[in-house]
Formats: sequence, structure tokens, C-alpha cells
Amino acid sequence: MTSAGEAHTSAAAILAELRTQRIGRALRVFSEVNSTIDVARDWLREGAPDGGVVLALRQTHGRGRRGRSWASPAGGLWMTIILKQDFDPGAAARLGLGLALVAAEVVSREAGCHVGVRWPNDLILGGKKLGGVLAETELSGRRVTAALVSVGLNVNVPETGFPLELRGAGVSLLSATGREYALPQLAARILDSFEGFLPAILEDADVVVELWARRDVLRRREVSVQVGGEAVRGRASGIDRQGRLLLSRGLLRSVAVPAGEVREVRIAEQ
Repeated sequence: MTSAGEAHTSAAAILAELRTQRIGRALRVFSEVNSTIDVARDWLREGAPDGGVVLALRQTHGRGRRGRSWASPAGGLWMTIILKQDFDPGAAARLGLGLALVAAEVVSREAGCHVGVRWPNDLILGGKKLGGVLAETELSGRRVTAALVSVGLNVNVPETGFPLELRGAGVSLLSATGREYALPQLAARILDSFEGFLPAILEDADVVVELWARRDVLRRREVSVQVGGEAVRGRASGIDRQGRLLLSRGLLRSVAVPAGEVREVRIAEQ
């Protein structure tokens, strides 16, 4: 079944809403792809312009972190942004976090609800996963020469649109608010905001840290993070300037986790 938002999603419809100078001005929209990241990478190798965007209404082999599959049913918004710049590695590490903050802000404003962020890449609504982000980089020596920054959102996905194993864990804007959303407008607002926020992401790490703290659903909770074969435990206290998760582990002791999987979360004792 095709939703109203999906039926009217086209490059022309998105461009009519877009207010950016470069991001999304080169735009490829597909009804279905294996993965927008893979399509964007192929386009990058063919000479895609800086700011090019790939958007799909459905992904058959969407990817999450560490190569995991990512359910991407019809009715969602699946999008990859191509950035062709010479990035400092520390700044590149904040790209995914910055896009997560942008998406959370735009969705909160458009839907009238509070969307939180969960390190390293989840968007959370009412305790359930609304979507996520993924950033992959191209390297030349020690420099990052390009980045593919992706966002996936369950927008007009009905409850029956989720795989059985994800029902109860995932949520869509449709199921949370009872109404559908225009995908072209939502995509354009995210691209508009991302272009406006990009200089801060790259040059002002403190802003990213501060805004993350306002939406951080892990903050002040006891968590266990799987890092390789080790479980690192502590009280989440936000992120640092490199986008690492900060865990407090007793008086004056803390650790910065660069990557990992949050496995357990519980309310910390006061």
C-alpha cells in the first residue's frame, strides 16, 4: 500500500521545498534501492558534486552500524548526503552526531513531540527507536576527503510495516501521532537545517556537545557498552568533543568510549 507522503515524493517535489545553497541541489530519488549509501558511493566515484543527495522510498538491504541490516520499509525516509571536503578526522567524527541532532530537532518541530538521541546513532521517541544515522568516510592518508552521512526515519510506516522482530521496539511518526507527513517537506527541512548547522559541526564542537546534552536519553543512566569482547560499565555523562561517550566510574574516574554498542540501560541511583 502506498502512503500519501510516498505517492508524491519526487526530486521536483523536494526541490520545490528546498532552501539550501548546495546540499540537495543535485538530487537522485528512487522508489527502491538496495541501500542509499551504496548508491551514493557509486555516484561519488562517478564524480558526484559536493552536497549531492540520494533518497529512496524503500531500501531492500539498508545498512546500520557494523554492517548490520536495517529494516527500511515503505513509508520511511531513507537518505544519504555526499560531502566532498578535506575534513579533520575529529570533525568528521561529529558528522553523524550533528545529523542526528538536526533530524531530532526537525521532527520534533514538525510533529510536535520530543525526539531524543541515543549514542552513538539512534533517534528515540517515547522510549522506542524512530530512526538512526550512519556516517562513513573516504580516506587519503590520515585525512578524510569525503563523507557519506545517512539518516533513516520511520515516518509513515504503519505498525504492520515493521518486521515482526522489531514490533514493540520501533516506532513511526504515524503510529505515535496518528497522522501522515509529507516526505518531500520533511526531507527538505532536514537538508535545510543540516546545511545551516554544518559549519558548527565542523568548527564548534562545544555546540554539538551542548545540544546533544539537551536530547541525550542516556544521560545520568547506568549503561553497559559492548566494546569488542569487553563490557564497559558506568554512568553516562554525555559526549566529548570527539563524539565519544563519557562514562563516570566512581569519584573522579571516567572513561571515553569511542565506539561500541549500548546493551543495558537502567536509572542510576541518586
